[in-house]
Amino acid sequence: MTKEFQPFGRIAAATALWTLLFGGTVSNAQDLVPVSDITGGSSVFVFRGSARPSPKHIAVKARSTTSHLQRIETARKVSTQYVALAQTKPRRARTEAVVPDDPRLPAIPTMPREQASKLFAGVGEYYMDKTDFDHAIIFFRESSDLDNANAVAKGGLSEALAFKGNELLVKDTAEAARPMFEESLRLNPNNSPAYYGLGEVMSDLGKSSEAIENYEKARKANPDLTEILVPLGVLYYQQGEIAKADTLLTKAVIDQPADAQAQYYLGMVRFSQNKNPEALAAFQKAESLDAKLADAPFQAGETLVRLKRDAEAVAEYNKATALRDNFFEAWYGLGVAQSELENYPDAVTAFKKATRLQNTNIDAYLNLGDAYRQVGNYNDAEASYNLATTFIDRVPNYSKDEAADTYSKIGFSIAKQCEINMRKAVPCRWEAAVRAMEKAAALSQNNVDYANLGWAYYNAAKADINNKRPADARPKLEKAKENLQKAAFSSPKFIEGPLMNLGMTLTDLGDYPGAVDAFTRVITKKPEWIFALNELGIAYRKMNNYPAAAEQFKKAIAKDNKYSIAHYNLAETQFQAGNIGDAKKEYETLKKLGRNDLAGQLELISNGAVRR
Repeated sequence: MTKEFQPFGRIAAATALWTLLFGGTVSNAQDLVPVSDITGGSSVFVFRGSARPSPKHIAVKARSTTSHLQRIETARKVSTQYVALAQTKPRRARTEAVVPDDPRLPAIPTMPREQASKLFAGVGEYYMDKTDFDHAIIFFRESSDLDNANAVAKGGLSEALAFKGNELLVKDTAEAARPMFEESLRLNPNNSPAYYGLGEVMSDLGKSSEAIENYEKARKANPDLTEILVPLGVLYYQQGEIAKADTLLTKAVIDQPADAQAQYYLGMVRFSQNKNPEALAAFQKAESLDAKLADAPFQAGETLVRLKRDAEAVAEYNKATALRDNFFEAWYGLGVAQSELENYPDAVTAFKKATRLQNTNIDAYLNLGDAYRQVGNYNDAEASYNLATTFIDRVPNYSKDEAADTYSKIGFSIAKQCEINMRKAVPCRWEAAVRAMEKAAALSQNNVDYANLGWAYYNAAKADINNKRPADARPKLEKAKENLQKAAFSSPKFIEGPLMNLGMTLTDLGDYPGAVDAFTRVITKKPEWIFALNELGIAYRKMNNYPAAAEQFKKAIAKDNKYSIAHYNLAETQFQAGNIGDAKKEYETLKKLGRNDLAGQLELISNGAVRR
C-alpha cells in the first residue's frame, strides 16, 4: 500500500479491531482497546483488567459512637427501667417513707442522732418514691452525716446519686453526671445504674474499654437491667468482638424488638458475618422503626450491593441521602450501585457529590474518572484521575500498581481526547500521554505499562510524522520499539496487544521482516484477528513480496468476506504485481459492498494519479 493511502487500511482496521476484540461485550481479562490517530491509524491500548471495571468499594463500619440523641434515649430507658425495678425488686435495704410535714421532724434537734438519721432517711425514701432525686439526695446525705453507720442512708444516697446522674445524662450533661456516679459507687460498689452511667460517660469520651468494663459491672450487679444490652453490644461490635456483640444484641432484639438501634447493630453484626439476607432484614426493620435513621437504608444499600441487587440498592441509597445530604458514604455507595448497573451518567452525579463532601478521597476520584470515561467524557476523566494522583502522591504506602494504573488511565484518556479533537483540528497531546505512561512504567515495571508506554511513544511519533517532523519521530519510534519488545517478549501470557503495536512500529521504522515476525506471532496466538492478517499483508507488500501479501489478504477475506479493507489492499497488491484482472475483481467487490470511496482510490491508482 502506498503511504498516501495508508489511512484507509488503518481506519477500517480500527472498526474491525473493536468488533473482533469485544464482539459487543467486555472481557474480564486484559482488555485491548483500539485508539485512532490523526493519520487514520489504530493502535492498541492494554487495560490491566476490564476496560469497564467494577468500581472500588470502601469498607464502612457503623459509627464509632452512637449519637447524643441515641445515648440520651438509652439513658432515659435505663433510668426508667431501673426505677421500675427498684420498686418491684429493691436492690437495697429501705426504711419506711416519712412525709416532709411529719410532726416529728420539728423535734429532730432534740433527738438522738441515730433517731434523727432514721427520720431523715424516711424523708429521703419519700422523695425517691416521687422520683425527686434532688431532695432525696439532700435528706439521705443529712441522714448519713447524722449517723455514718446508717446503711439505709448510704444505700439511698448512692441510689439517688445514680438516678440523678442518669437524669443529667438524659439532659446531655455527662460531665456534670460523672462525679455523681463516682460518689454513688464509693457508697455502694454494687450500684448497677451508677456503673451504667459511668459507662455512658466513658463511651462519650471515646474510652470504649473502660465503658465496656463499667457496663459489664452494671449487668453483673443487676442482670434484670436489660436496657444495657444494646449499648454494650454496640461497643463490643465496634471493638471487633463480634461473638459477644452477637450474643448481647440477639438477646436485645428478642427482649426489645421495637428498638431501632438494636435492630441496626444486629444487622451490622450479621453483615460482618456475611449473613447478608439476615443483615438486610435487620436493617430494613430498623428503617421501619426509625424513619430518620439514615444509617439503616445506607447499610441496607451496602448489603444489597453485596447481594448483586443493585437496582434495589439505588433506592436505599437514595433514602439515605434524602435523610442526610452530607452523607458521603451513601453518595459513594450510590455511585457504586449506578456503576454496577452501567448507569454511568447517574454514577457521575453521585461520585461528584461524594468528592465535594470528601475532596481528598482517592477512590471517589478514581471511580468518578472511570464513570466519566464510560460516558465518553475523557477531559473530565483525565481531570479526576489527575486529582486522584495528587492525593496518591501524599500516601507513602499507596499501592504502586494502583498508582500506575491511574497514570495509565490518564494516558488513555488523553488519547481518546485526541480521537475527538482531531475532528475539530485541535492538536493532540501525545507528549502528555507519554509522560503519564512513563510515570506508570516507572512505578510498576509491569509489562502492561511497558506496552502502553510503547503505544504512547508510537502515537507521538505518528503525530510527528503527520506534522512532517520525521527527525522528531524517529527516536520516539525507537523508544516505542524498545518498550513494546520488553512487554511482548517478557511474558508468553501477554503478547497480542504489544505485538500488534510493535509490528506497526517496525513497519514505520522500515523493518519489514521484523514487522512480519511480530504479526506472525500475533496470528499464531490469535488466528481470528483478521486485522493482524491485514497488517501482515501490508508488511509483505512493503517488501515487494506480492504473493505473500496477497495470501494474507485472502486469508482475512476468507474469515470475513465483507472486510472491505482487505479487498482494497488485495486489489492494490494485485495492481502492483501486474495482475490487473484480479485487481478488477476486488474493485467490483468493493463497489458491491458499497465502498465507493475505496473503489475511487483504486481508480486513482490505476489512472496513475498517485505517484508511488
